[in-house]
Amino acid sequence: MKLPLTPKQNRVLELIKVHLAMHKESPTVGELCSALAFRSQRTVTQYLESLERKGYIVRRKNAHRNIELRSENERRTLTVSIPVVASVGCDDLSVFAQESYDEYLEVDKEIVDKEDGNIVGVRVVGDSMEDAGIHPGDYLLIRFSDHVENGDRVAAIIDDMITVKRLERKDGMTILWPESKNPKYKPIVLSGNFKIIGKVLCVISDPMAETTEVVPIPDTEWH
Repeated sequence: MKLPLTPKQNRVLELIKVHLAMHKESPTVGELCSALAFRSQRTVTQYLESLERKGYIVRRKNAHRNIELRSENERRTLTVSIPVVASVGCDDLSVFAQESYDEYLEVDKEIVDKEDGNIVGVRVVGDSMEDAGIHPGDYLLIRFSDHVENGDRVAAIIDDMITVKRLERKDGMTILWPESKNPKYKPIVLSGNFKIIGKVLCVISDPMAETTEVVPIPDTEWH
C-alpha cells in the first residue's frame, strides 16, 4: 500500500513525472509554480515536502533541478505497515472496539520502530478532540502501554467502547477530558469498569482532506 496522496498532491507528482519524461530533467520550483498556476512558490515547496515525506520523491541539496522520483522498492524500505484495528469514538463512545485488520497504514520508520509490535492504527469518529488536532476521519497511531501520565492523550475502553481523551488522575479518580470548545462535550469521570490501553503517538490526517500529514502529538505539561 502506498502512502495516501490528496488529489492536489497527486497532480503535483504527475506533473513532475511528465516533465522528467519530456525533458530528462526535473522541473524547478518556479516551473512547477507556473504550470500549476499557483500564486506562491512556497505552496509548491509545501507540496514537495509532503511528497518527500511520504517517500515519493527525494530532493538533492545544492542543486537547481533537485527532484528525483523514488521507486516502489525504495518507498518500502522507508516505511512499515501498521494495522488499523478499530475505530475510536472521540465524542459519545458510539463506536464498538472491535478489531478489524482489513486496512493498513504505511508509516515512516522514523516515527514507528519497525521492531515494535505494540503500535496500531485506529480511525477517528467524532470531534470532541478537535482542539488537539484530532478530527473525524483522521487516523491515530497508538502504542499499547499501561504506562501513561497525566496530560497524555490516551485510548481507553469503557463498557466495550473505545474513546480517546486527555488523561487526568486525581484523588483516586480517573478523568478523561475532551479537548473542544463545544460545551456539549463533558469530562468522563471513572472509578472502575474501564481500561487504559495505550497512548496516542501521532495523528495522520484524513487522506480525503485537503492535505494528509503525520502530526506528532506533543507532550502536554500538566498543571
